[in-house]
Amino acid sequence: MFSLQQTAQADALIDSIVAMVNKDVILKSELNERMLTQQQALEEQGIPVPSVDILQQKVLDSLILERLQLERAKQLGIEVPDEKITEQLEDIAKQNNMSLIALRKRLNLEIPNGFNTLRQQINQKMTIQAVREAEVLSQIQVSESEVKNLINRQALNNHQEELHLGHILIELPNSPTPQQREMALRKANAIHQRLQKGGDFRRLAVQHSNGSKALKGGSLGWLKRSEIPSFFNDAIEGLNTGEFSQVIQSPSGFHIVTLMDKKETGSPSHTLSYHLHRFILPSDQAMQQKEPKELSKLVASVHSIEAFNALKTHFPEIPKEVNQQSNLGWRVLNELPDALQPKVKNLQPNQALEPLPTPQGWMVLFLEAVKKTPLDAEKLQQQAMQEVRMRKANEMFERWLQRLKDEAFIQVKLN
Repeated sequence: MFSLQQTAQADALIDSIVAMVNKDVILKSELNERMLTQQQALEEQGIPVPSVDILQQKVLDSLILERLQLERAKQLGIEVPDEKITEQLEDIAKQNNMSLIALRKRLNLEIPNGFNTLRQQINQKMTIQAVREAEVLSQIQVSESEVKNLINRQALNNHQEELHLGHILIELPNSPTPQQREMALRKANAIHQRLQKGGDFRRLAVQHSNGSKALKGGSLGWLKRSEIPSFFNDAIEGLNTGEFSQVIQSPSGFHIVTLMDKKETGSPSHTLSYHLHRFILPSDQAMQQKEPKELSKLVASVHSIEAFNALKTHFPEIPKEVNQQSNLGWRVLNELPDALQPKVKNLQPNQALEPLPTPQGWMVLFLEAVKKTPLDAEKLQQQAMQEVRMRKANEMFERWLQRLKDEAFIQVKLN
């Protein structure tokens, strides 16, 4: 970290070009700033940080792909409306129990011009997502038989499963020679042998994977089984958490996949809704302090909506407007912040979560009831069509990125 900071300071005086991407350039100062951010992100996730040379190359690769996708957005005339970006910022503020104005003040206090920086990051992320939808998702054709087959398969299961997969890709160029194919296969087999000897999957992904998620330790996030690329299906069948597949071949290269985690998400024919209530005990220090014993004791005794509402009477000094909108109504899990979803899912009706620290203070969530809402035939069909499209998009995505690179002028000027 110290050496990277020194490099960043030097770059403030003398900047240089480290890569040319068509008519755009990537500056060394930008590369080193992103390297610092990436190093911190890896450390926070507990992923071993590779050597500076490897990190530099991986981060530069990601910046090049970023530039290519943003350039493609310009060519397609894609622009994210300001109101869409504001909606995302409002969602972030809401998840942190803050107003948009309070979020702006807090970010600008923590980082100079922090709010505008976040706005730019959201704009860039949404632009890249829109390009992927236009270039990959919109090009996918889904037949009626594919949709019917998926619905029929799901009807045989009482529950749906999501898998958290890790991924290592050793990429092949378009129209690879036999020698290139052999070299890539050798590299994939060597990585597989290191995994068999106890190698850390996430570390090896950061060091060696050419996949778009390499800098996240190869994490593909949570996927429904129906969204997983078809060429992974046989290889991951029967894997236990922590186990990894054999080497898998596809048009984009050679893959190794690991099962990081899995969870059940209910029946695909209906959705679960949760009737939630929220209580806030204001505190500016909640993020740094232990939960108040008095509040924890009260929450442990809450087993009805009446008892939950009575929390207000125990803290009469709280301004009424703080808990005026305590009834959150019916929510499905994906409307809640990621960290809250498993907690709410494990709650029983008439049960409260232990106090959670937030920037606004200590928050208590209470679950009044759970209900199942059956999906009608039209919604089932739309859901199945979307899952088939996502599976095909996941199969095509790395190949599309490779094509963007093949069609571009890229000149790397690193020493």
